[in-house]
Amino acid sequence: MSLVPPSIRPPEQPLRGLAFLRAFVRNPLEVVPRAVYEQDLSFNPAGRMQRLWVTSPELVKTVLLDEREKYGKKSQIRLLSPLLGKGILTSEGDDWKWQRQASAPMFRHQDLHGFVPSFVRACDTLVERWRAAPAGTVQPVDRDMTRATFDVISATLLPSADETVGTAVETAMGLFQRAGGWNFLFANVFSVPHWVPRPGMLAGMRATAMLRSATLRMLRERREAEAKSGAPVKDDLMHRLMRARDPESGRSMDDEQLVDNLLTFYLAGHETTARALGWTLFLLSRSPEWSARLEEEIARVTGGAPVQSAHVEKLVLVQQVLKESMRLYPPVPLLSRQAVAPARLGGLDIVPGATVVMPIYAIHRHVKRWEEPDAFEPARFAPEREAKIARYQYLPFGAGPRICIGMAFAMLEATVMLATLLQRARFSPAGDGDPVPVARVTLQPGGGLPLKVTLR
Repeated sequence: MSLVPPSIRPPEQPLRGLAFLRAFVRNPLEVVPRAVYEQDLSFNPAGRMQRLWVTSPELVKTVLLDEREKYGKKSQIRLLSPLLGKGILTSEGDDWKWQRQASAPMFRHQDLHGFVPSFVRACDTLVERWRAAPAGTVQPVDRDMTRATFDVISATLLPSADETVGTAVETAMGLFQRAGGWNFLFANVFSVPHWVPRPGMLAGMRATAMLRSATLRMLRERREAEAKSGAPVKDDLMHRLMRARDPESGRSMDDEQLVDNLLTFYLAGHETTARALGWTLFLLSRSPEWSARLEEEIARVTGGAPVQSAHVEKLVLVQQVLKESMRLYPPVPLLSRQAVAPARLGGLDIVPGATVVMPIYAIHRHVKRWEEPDAFEPARFAPEREAKIARYQYLPFGAGPRICIGMAFAMLEATVMLATLLQRARFSPAGDGDPVPVARVTLQPGGGLPLKVTLR
């Protein structure tokens, strides 16, 4: 019998009024009605504005690719710009285009495999921390994955000797996530500016100021070091962003825009992978069968040696489990756009200002497109079966021109780290409670992911 892990029970009918507001603040996934999991397009009036839930692969493709000029990211920009400014994730048009061009060379496929030893070292550091605890200690695996993936970012794309950056990132992201329900509500439902007061706003502002200050200090220290040596300290993402020029205007990024992009890569570059790894370890702790299959594959492929670049393509089952985990628990559970011009979608006339929500969590569990959609079944991503999945049906990294720039990096990192952790430890349930998936910026495990870790 397949494992059916915890999921959200959708309301039978769309929530309205205070019921909608209470549920949305608690967990935005709780307001997604059952019809969204069953239909291609679901329309709910939202006061004087339109709100559409789009799940059909063809319609998602229309919004994200074919007619993307009619749909902007205004609501997502409202949500994230207080923290990330006008970086690659929160800009549009030409501003976005040249920032992406400047960042893309760091993610060339042929260069990524050189990071594999850093992925392994981050896991070794975590395992040593576990080893220092008494045997059978329950570990907060969700927080452990956040620390480990931050270590990876700090050792690869954005190295820094300033340890205050890591502390500031953890503090700011924690506050931002905790206030996430209110932030989503104000940005996506009420469509109000980010300065309008809301619960958690002042604490978030203080944490953001601390984080931006620490990042700016790190940037200036790098600039001073390179000025003294007359050469790059390291050819990493920070160096390339500092040297980037707009191909049309010739302008470079000022300090504020550099901080925007450094924070974007720090936060997006480790938070999403941490969520993917945490949810995967949770699923494996409930599935001894798949844990055993992965352990056998890893031992056979690596021969007991540390995971290396040459092993990755042979870790087929490891990648199937990761993909299935991201189907059930997509790191970014909701994607939205706002109509900026009149459009027609699925036979409906869309007016400017309408909110178009692509609920990735629901798309990944849609009853028309997935067999046993709530079950954990990694075999659905076996090569011959994965080839039949529609491109816009599975969206753990988004899609279209704005697909996650670090997708290949993240998959490589997650594959190596999962295989390394399973070489070193076994994971089992700690208590009877199951985490509830909660939509914030990323998909958080409500109550955390406490797991019993048994080291080999």
